[in-house]
Amino acid sequence: MNLSDILTTPYVTLGAPTLGTIVLLLVHLRWWKKSGGKKTDDGGGGRSVLALLPFWLSWCYGMIAVLASPGISVLGITTRAVLWSGNGLGYAYLVWGIGGDSPTATRAAPVVLTAGGYAVFAIWTAMVIGHHLWSKRIPRQMSLFGVLSGIFMGMAAGIAGVAAVPLASAINMGGAWYTGVMQ
Repeated sequence: MNLSDILTTPYVTLGAPTLGTIVLLLVHLRWWKKSGGKKTDDGGGGRSVLALLPFWLSWCYGMIAVLASPGISVLGITTRAVLWSGNGLGYAYLVWGIGGDSPTATRAAPVVLTAGGYAVFAIWTAMVIGHHLWSKRIPRQMSLFGVLSGIFMGMAAGIAGVAAVPLASAINMGGAWYTGVMQ
């Protein structure tokens, strides 16, 4: 497969979603173990699901980034390169590390955003980059791992079929509102 094929027709083997699932589970395991389960003074538990919110927002962003970014854009080239490396690592892990197989698991077509949807997506891109660069309270790794996991899992047929349509619809709806306000 040459470079133009990677950029224009992204594909995913079972290895990339497997890596994405591993990242997702390890982030949750770390949250579970690190936050503890100790009772607080007010009688509540010590774990807060809100601590995972940056991860899940970044995960959704990574999924939309790989599904909606055309391969000829900077973001498209970046997401395709990350997906390609995830395919390679996941394939090596499943085939050579575990001794299994890594069949193709690609979604048939990318998600299309409207003009307003792309505007909202551009704003979301700036917010994810800003969060990663300037956040002091929230670990940067959480947002980075969320984006990577979303990219790795985004093109898988089963996950993209369930999560991509509601995400793209919500972004397009926000884009319709944003376009209406700005015009």
